[in-house]
Amino acid sequence: MKFSTMGHYGLRSLIDVAMHECLGPVTLNDISQRQSISVKYLWQVIAPLKTAGFLSVTRGAKGGYMLARPPREINMLDVLTTLEGPISVLQCMEDDPVCHRVKTCAAHTLWTEVNEAIEKTLSATTLDTLIRKQKLALEAQNAIV
Repeated sequence: MKFSTMGHYGLRSLIDVAMHECLGPVTLNDISQRQSISVKYLWQVIAPLKTAGFLSVTRGAKGGYMLARPPREINMLDVLTTLEGPISVLQCMEDDPVCHRVKTCAAHTLWTEVNEAIEKTLSATTLDTLIRKQKLALEAQNAIV
C-alpha cells in the first residue's frame, strides 16, 4: 500500500495551517511557498479537507484557511480516508473483495491484522501529535544550524 501525494500533501498542509493560523487565516500562497506545493495542486488537496470539516475558509483580502476544530480532535485516519479513500493494504481487504478465497485464506488473516494495526495507529495519531513532532524537528534542526 502506498499513499499518494494527495494524502502526503494533505497532512503537510494541515500541519502548516495549524502552526501558522495564530497569525490569522493561512493563504494557499503561503502554504505553497512553505511546503513547495503548487497552488493549483493545493486547491485539489484543500477542497476535500474543507468539505469534510477539517478546515474553514475566510474570504476577502485577509482571508485564508483555519482549522475548523481543535487539532486534538483531528485524527489521521479520518484525514487520510477523506483524501485517499478506505485504508486497504490489499484489494481483498476492501468491503467488496475480489478474491473468492477470502473466507478460507490464512494470508487474509495476516493482512486483516496489518490493516487493523495501520488503522489503529492512524486513528490514535492526532494533528496535535504531529504539530508537537514538527516543532521538535524544527527545534532540533535549528540547534544544528
